[in-house]
Amino acid sequence: MLYIVLPAYNEAAALPALLEDIEQNCAPIPHQIVIINDGSTDNTSDVVQSYSQTHNNIHRVNHDQNQGLGAALNSGFQYVMNLNEKQLNGQTRKLNQEPDMVITMDADNTQPADRIPLMYEEICSGVDLVIASRYVRGGEQHGLSLGRRGLSWGAGKFMRFFAPIPGVRDYSCGFRAYRLSILSAGTRQYGPNIIKSRNFSGMVELLLKVAPFAELVTEIPLELHYERKKGVSKMRIRATIWGYILLIYQIKRKRWNRLKWAEE
Repeated sequence: MLYIVLPAYNEAAALPALLEDIEQNCAPIPHQIVIINDGSTDNTSDVVQSYSQTHNNIHRVNHDQNQGLGAALNSGFQYVMNLNEKQLNGQTRKLNQEPDMVITMDADNTQPADRIPLMYEEICSGVDLVIASRYVRGGEQHGLSLGRRGLSWGAGKFMRFFAPIPGVRDYSCGFRAYRLSILSAGTRQYGPNIIKSRNFSGMVELLLKVAPFAELVTEIPLELHYERKKGVSKMRIRATIWGYILLIYQIKRKRWNRLKWAEE
């Protein structure tokens, strides 16, 4: 089963077009969509509720207050794992079907859903983690400010130096496909709140935590269309940079502790 997790904060204007794009591209694929309304102050909750009433594959998770991207994804992952367990126990599908997988993407309609079938096929062929990347051949990004471009590029450079993952160039893009088993393994090790960060550095944090459970990681090209975004960006650049610095500090501290233990 394919589960698509959409964290949404004030995305009422973008969600209808995105959901239509997903349904058009994923029609041949059995899939469930889990939308996490993260304390939106617009009518995102009403939009999600309306769709969930007319589409039995759309599920709503609601946060009364805004908790941040990481918390929204944590809630989405837990919902998916519970839903998957119910489906297995209820025998609503065969065990020998394609592997269970989770795709995360932004709810602002800047990431085209036509990437989803490609990611689905990669997981079905044996890949454990697929990243829609702006930095491989065919990848592009439109409508981003120089500051946002520099932040994403710099984050990739820093992480490739301090915590290289074979096959990964785009560390910060949240448009990814995970084999459900590696998310489950990460949750068992780190707990249900696998992402601790409240800002956008949580996507890098999640990648660093689940990548060790993945035997094969790959990237496919992504054309990011940020010019389609309606409303202001939720990213706080200073907070995100500070989040990256904390991640690097934690990586170096763990390596120092390992060396210390080895010497003892």
